[in-house]
Amino acid sequence: MDIHAFSALLPQANEQLPRGAFLTAGGDVWNPMTIGWAQFGVVWARPVVTVMVRKSRYTYSLMENTDVFTVSFPRAKEMAKELAFCGARSGRDVNKEKEAKLSRLAPRSGGAEAVAGCGIVMECRIVQKQLLDLSTLDPEFREKYYGGNLSLPDGDPHMLYVGEVLAAYEL
Repeated sequence: MDIHAFSALLPQANEQLPRGAFLTAGGDVWNPMTIGWAQFGVVWARPVVTVMVRKSRYTYSLMENTDVFTVSFPRAKEMAKELAFCGARSGRDVNKEKEAKLSRLAPRSGGAEAVAGCGIVMECRIVQKQLLDLSTLDPEFREKYYGGNLSLPDGDPHMLYVGEVLAAYEL
């Protein structure tokens, strides 16, 4: 993936991210999960996307059983209901494809199936993953984002997945 072509898509992706994007893992189960956090950049001389998934989420088990994922960014002011549904409901309990009336888009470069109808798609291959160590996290962030979970044995931390961008494109 050309770093300059990837970088050209980042303003739109960064603008949409606070409103939500869809994360889909490779494998047999297609379960779009709404995310609002991601990190884009260049590491190891390659364009990368880092996404975070809590261990308690259904998507965590799907990510652990694959080596690819895709992030699909809706166009501004589109798919708000679908993002809300996929952020509030678990794929353990519902078929998000059917219930949210979503369609799949076949990958172009070996990533996972994307969410059709989105404006930007980033297909990725997992090149590194790391469990967030809550004991090293800034105390203010730990309290704000994990405070209610700190009574759990491990605090339900996020797994950070660094994905090499295989393809990034605008539809």
